[in-house]
Amino acid sequence: MKNISDPEIILGSDLTKESLALLFKRAFFKISVDSDGDIIVNTDGPRVFVTLDSNKNLLKYMSVYGFKESAPLELKYSLINKMNDQIILVRFSMPEKRPDMLMADYFISYEECIPTFQIISTLRLFATVVSGAIRTCDTDDLVE
Repeated sequence: MKNISDPEIILGSDLTKESLALLFKRAFFKISVDSDGDIIVNTDGPRVFVTLDSNKNLLKYMSVYGFKESAPLELKYSLINKMNDQIILVRFSMPEKRPDMLMADYFISYEECIPTFQIISTLRLFATVVSGAIRTCDTDDLVE
């Protein structure tokens, strides 16, 4: 097995917020850290929150958008259903207690190790898919 010093593979035991932050910086992304210690990656599209659940071996990408205040609830549900029906890779949702928020997320599962290329390429793909989904599916102009 390779270790964190090898740029091609990160061992599951070496996958930390710090190693992810370093990887994103090496890929020329601007990053910051929120108050919960989660990484925020600024892409050419959305800001992507990156969280790590090492107990479940999951890496999560999430972007958050706002719905316009005037957007009717039934149209929000319709948009979310349309995107989930037409778009693969990303899951779209609206938190029950935050009907003004559109969330998009994707999980990467890993076991013993994960290729660095997978982490970076999936982040780029996630950002592209989220932006494209909103651009093509939001025909009622609900998302801010």
